[in-house]
Amino acid sequence: MNHSASNSLGQQRGAVLMVSLIVLLVITLMGVSAARTVLLEEKMTFASRDAKLALEVAESAVKVAVMEIYDMEDTSGFGTQAYGHLHNPGEGPADLQDPEIWGVDATTTQTKSASFTMAGHTLQGRYYIELGDTVDDATLFRIVAQGRGLSDTTARTLIVHYKKKF
Repeated sequence: MNHSASNSLGQQRGAVLMVSLIVLLVITLMGVSAARTVLLEEKMTFASRDAKLALEVAESAVKVAVMEIYDMEDTSGFGTQAYGHLHNPGEGPADLQDPEIWGVDATTTQTKSASFTMAGHTLQGRYYIELGDTVDDATLFRIVAQGRGLSDTTARTLIVHYKKKF
């Protein structure tokens, strides 16, 4: 009886070990695949959140510009160097992607900087206002605002038209 038990063990030659190693390899590959999927989903979630924050900053910059127009008594400041972000018709910055105008470190006076605290972070937005035509005794304004998210590469630009009677 002892002889037959050792004989059957000797004939297996590690089959259980090989099956166990293959099962372990499959489980490891499934775990690595799941981890990669989670990392990709995390990156997508951050990008989506960053884009939403950038849009909120741009919307807030538009609100600041609207309040500036609301407080104006006339349009005499447009086109003057004292108010570099107030442009005459067609004289606003042409390139909405130029980092010299819109970048985080922009020092231009063609746009005005506005800072906002959102989600525990201070985020930067910039805007300019361009004078438009007069329609029905009201002056039209074109507001162009850009907001940046948590990463410097995420930006959202809004163009809004606003009308005010003086």
